Amino acid sequence: MPFLGGGMSQLRDFISFLGTVKGDLSNITAPPFILAPKSAIELPSIWASCHSLFLQPAREPDPTERALLVLKNYLCSLHYLVDQEGSAKKPLNPFLGELFLGSYLNPRLSASGTRFIAEQVSHHPPVTACFIHNQELGISSTGFVAQETTFGLVEGVTVRQLGYAMIGDEKHGEKHLMTMPTLRIKGFSSGRTYVDLEGPCYISSSSGHLSTIDFKDSSMLGLGSRGRVTAELCRTAADNQKEKIFQVEGNVGGSFVVRDNVGRVTEEFNVDEMEVTPLSVKPIEEQSQWESRKAWDQVVAGIRQGDFDKVIRHKHALEDEQRKRRAEEAEDGIEWQTKFFSRFEKDEQAISLLQSIPDRGEANPATANPKPAE
Repeated sequence: MPFLGGGMSQLRDFISFLGTVKGDLSNITAPPFILAPKSAIELPSIWASCHSLFLQPAREPDPTERALLVLKNYLCSLHYLVDQEGSAKKPLNPFLGELFLGSYLNPRLSASGTRFIAEQVSHHPPVTACFIHNQELGISSTGFVAQETTFGLVEGVTVRQLGYAMIGDEKHGEKHLMTMPTLRIKGFSSGRTYVDLEGPCYISSSSGHLSTIDFKDSSMLGLGSRGRVTAELCRTAADNQKEKIFQVEGNVGGSFVVRDNVGRVTEEFNVDEMEVTPLSVKPIEEQSQWESRKAWDQVVAGIRQGDFDKVIRHKHALEDEQRKRRAEEAEDGIEWQTKFFSRFEKDEQAISLLQSIPDRGEANPATANPKPAE
């Protein structure tokens, strides 16, 4: 995301502004020149974009191989987290009740397709809930993420993703809990921003497996290089002792090598060669006013056209409408009702799986978390 000419001056002004903000930056009004042409509610869709990998555990009879497949899908999905269009820019803040709906359609993988639902279930703090489900194979992902954004002159913008996703494998009666990486947007001083990932992240499986994923700062490898990723898949015993089974090393968006516990290479794969199934979304004219791409259509058009007056005009109109709704609800004593998700106080399955995770505070399972409504 290079900034040239007057844009660099605007960037310096924005950095100076960020330096004056205390606490969470998630809901600040960002200048239009740093906005990405999509809402942050679209981001959870990356976790099933390598769709064959997402579905494959349902077809694998061995529990260790299933755990490895879940890890492999996680590692491949990271590429789309940091290397998508506008990834180094700030996505649009989803409004309360915003929806992003679609399906992964690939008849070769599944006759029924896989349903995708994302809903903004809270605005202060911003929380996105997501549900991905393939009924034919009985595999799903249910999760939520609350973002906490801060800024420092040295570390840049830091986006901590608080929450987790739970992969459900109905055929084998398994659950796999995944925590999310922290995003660091760096390069502001040079005007060329880029995204780094920070861990550790974990995948805790009800089969007794634990994957630990960590990252190396790509700035240490040279600007523009792909960050280094290392992961270990272990089997955990009743006394919480861990037996390493596999180690995976590679680069985000690049090639990976899988080694067994004695160092033998058992598999090599390249993320760039993985088949990607795009999320199929209804045409904008067929969407409701609550669906993300219709709601932000004119704002996104302005961003793509570089027409910042258009961006500001339509963005302010949408945000003013939302503020009006909140004021009317407060006056009438009405509490916002979610459409696809319900709230619950404790996720007992998550609490159980989190026992294997060293720094489980990031997932925060004891708060009121969204879950698909029955």
